[in-house]
Amino acid sequence: MKHTKTLSLLFLIILYSCGQKGTDDIQLTFSYKLDTVMIDSKGKNLDLTGYITNSDLNLEESTIYLFNKFDHAIDEVNLDELEYVRSFPYDKEGPNGTSHINYIYALADDLFFIKGSVKSGVFDKNGNLLKGVDWSKVNEGDDFQMFRNELVLEFTDSMNVFALPFNLDRSMCLDVLSVNTLTKKRIEIDSEKAYQNNILEFDDDGRYYFLDPMVYLTSENGYVMVSHDFSHEIYIFNAAGELVKKVTYEPTLTPKSVKQVDKKGIVSVDILQNTYQGFLEQVKFSPPVWDKVNNRYLRLSSQRIFMDTKAEDAFLPQLKEIKVFLTVFDEDFNLISEGEVPELNSESVKYFAKDGKLWVCQSFSDELGFLVFEF
Repeated sequence: MKHTKTLSLLFLIILYSCGQKGTDDIQLTFSYKLDTVMIDSKGKNLDLTGYITNSDLNLEESTIYLFNKFDHAIDEVNLDELEYVRSFPYDKEGPNGTSHINYIYALADDLFFIKGSVKSGVFDKNGNLLKGVDWSKVNEGDDFQMFRNELVLEFTDSMNVFALPFNLDRSMCLDVLSVNTLTKKRIEIDSEKAYQNNILEFDDDGRYYFLDPMVYLTSENGYVMVSHDFSHEIYIFNAAGELVKKVTYEPTLTPKSVKQVDKKGIVSVDILQNTYQGFLEQVKFSPPVWDKVNNRYLRLSSQRIFMDTKAEDAFLPQLKEIKVFLTVFDEDFNLISEGEVPELNSESVKYFAKDGKLWVCQSFSDELGFLVFEF
């Protein structure tokens, strides 16, 4: 069944300016229509666990590809017909092995860039590895590190691979590997230490706690973008690995970053927990997506509200509510409008722009569906 529920509404929110430059240009009304659509799985057991956030659209925005850990395959779902189409199985080991699949990126010519836990590369839909990525063979191979994520924008002889490394000094940077020359350049991208300053840690007599912001490496509108949970900045790079711009703005509904804390004051697990809870109550940002129909970027952010009660052995109190906000930018990342979206109860979801609308993945009783917002 393609449609099990259709909901249309108009929601009006008044936005308040916070002294942002260009505030007079921000829309004072925020309205949308919402539809709920369901995917006909045709009996296929689609994997709707956390892997769905690592799925990707094809370039035409007609298909979403989902990793399915149950059979180590990539499932194709047609978003125009709202139905499962087929699966592409992959080897986990061997010459065409993907290792454990972490991220999928759809490229032109029916190709995928697959980021594995051990190795990554460009694969066709028949399961063949066309080009592997081996960071250990580049000019700084002795300094080889594991990566949070990797991606490519296009598959060419001069393909550049972008990666977010885990750095021992806890800085945030972007590595760019030229597959053609087997050389790497490292770009430092957090001179203000917005990421590093929001890492929380505590050693409780050998029980070590390390809480760092989630860092996002995404590709939108032909660019590579780096952002993270607890501060609003977005770093934008072109296909050559050159910094195009650093986006900064003044949100109107949330702080632009969590308030800095004196880490020397974290002397117990309780204080660590309270500090991290305070971060989540202030703001948590998700990466932006590109709406090519309306030439705009869309970004979700949130604030969490916790109860006073906490389950036994739980690190955080029980969650009462998540308030989710949408920020709309023009093509130059000037802020256009913001508003709360009450129908969403999490910002940690897969969302994308298609046909000028915002699509948000949802699991309805273990069936794949989408909330589709038309603004």
